[in-house]
Amino acid sequence: MPNAINRRAVLATLAAASVASPARAADSRPSLTLGVQSSPQSLEPLREFSNVSWRIGYNVFEGLLSIDYQHGFKLKPALATAWQRLSPTMMEFTLREGVRFHNGDVMTAEDVAFSFGPERMTGDAAPGAPIAKVFVGSIERVEARDARTVRVTTRTTDPLLEQRLAGWGAQIISKRAFLAAPSYAAWERAPVGTGPYRVKDFSIDIACTLAAHDAYHGGTPPAREIQFRVMPELAARVAALATGEADMITEVSVDQVPQIKAMPNREVVGGPILNFRVLVFDQTNPVLADPRIRRALALSIERQAIVEALYLNTTRATAAFQHPAFGALYDATRPGTAYNPDLARQLLRDAGYTGAEISYRIQPGYYTLQLQTAQILQEMWRAVGLNVKLEVRESWSQVLDPKGRAIRDWSNSVLFQDPVGALTRLYGPRSPVQTGTKEWANAAFNRDAEILETSLDTAERRAAFTRLLDIYETSDPPGAILHDVVMLYGKRRGIDWQPYPVEYMDFGPGNLRFSQG
Repeated sequence: MPNAINRRAVLATLAAASVASPARAADSRPSLTLGVQSSPQSLEPLREFSNVSWRIGYNVFEGLLSIDYQHGFKLKPALATAWQRLSPTMMEFTLREGVRFHNGDVMTAEDVAFSFGPERMTGDAAPGAPIAKVFVGSIERVEARDARTVRVTTRTTDPLLEQRLAGWGAQIISKRAFLAAPSYAAWERAPVGTGPYRVKDFSIDIACTLAAHDAYHGGTPPAREIQFRVMPELAARVAALATGEADMITEVSVDQVPQIKAMPNREVVGGPILNFRVLVFDQTNPVLADPRIRRALALSIERQAIVEALYLNTTRATAAFQHPAFGALYDATRPGTAYNPDLARQLLRDAGYTGAEISYRIQPGYYTLQLQTAQILQEMWRAVGLNVKLEVRESWSQVLDPKGRAIRDWSNSVLFQDPVGALTRLYGPRSPVQTGTKEWANAAFNRDAEILETSLDTAERRAAFTRLLDIYETSDPPGAILHDVVMLYGKRRGIDWQPYPVEYMDFGPGNLRFSQG
């Protein structure tokens, strides 16, 4: 009997070794540590959209379609391999076969329909409803026709439906994993998608660690693990890159580029991205209730001076909510609220402004050169007679506290190749500014936003966009644009990785490899 037991033990050990060998081989892949300025508060896409969540999210989740950021932002297949419009308000998709979620389940049309369904997205009590309305609010229902076919029906015509289904908020999740989660809070910390990496561990404001999803349909993930480690101070991130504590760091300011380039085996990559650095004005603030004062704030800003002083002309100063990515609706000739201090002073006189204090709240370090930008803006406003008080806050919740709120920082990502991807998404009737923070609302703006989002006529859409810009710039400004955001990364040589002109950091097959450089 002892001999039999020993024999079984030996066989079990050999069997375990044979199973473990591939895992050990997989574990020989390098891991990456990134020093980042902040972390998301939730990993569920329908609970948070920010530059820090976008950076992580597409490594974990996929949609039916995706955007090829390396080749002209073209649409390409993702979890769907084919699609067609059946009518102006209906599309049908054929799903990719054999896709596995991080929990090992095979994705079916039922998972896709559930992802867009009432429990997660469209129901009045669904936690993801507010963000879903902003990104995919035109979708009325998604139906599973069979195991690999889904049909998407919209409430109205939507010229951008394909782009919506390739963008944020349209990620597909595992129905079984969602329903099995012990609580929604637990789900937010470890959601289950189909992307090249799965969530291994997530501690808010500390670190998020992703592990390779080796059953990924798009190929073997090149990294064993990726950790996004929170290092709020830029100096700490630069030091971590120098010592090797971090392989890459984010939000590098232009003035730090020479120091990083001087480090052995280190380099800087990146540049301007499809994102406007902006200010938001609170219409409910007693001082800013008069749109003339908000317009004066925007007219007092010498944007080119900021770009020259802080960014050494590495980005584009812009006074108009315009970007070449807007395609047929882009108007390069529109001046926007260009620098005009004399007009700003006149508007202040007309409004009867006598020096009332205006709060400008910032959370330093979230945006590159944020404090320095705020200090320059404060001096520009002082030059025309505006009394703006700079107030440093420790968190976004403090920045957004309605009591005394007047001016704050923000960034406006261009998610679709159209003004809907930024202007109406962020300031329209379902936007965070109108429905979340409630800093601004305008009925005429909302009417034209609906035209821009639903019309299939280019001329009609262009006219609506012009009226929207007239409101944003002149009659009732909700904010002011400064410049295109610059996203620079410091990294170790030998990490062959291509940054995209968006916040998303793609560490999947095809965009990451390791060499001896």
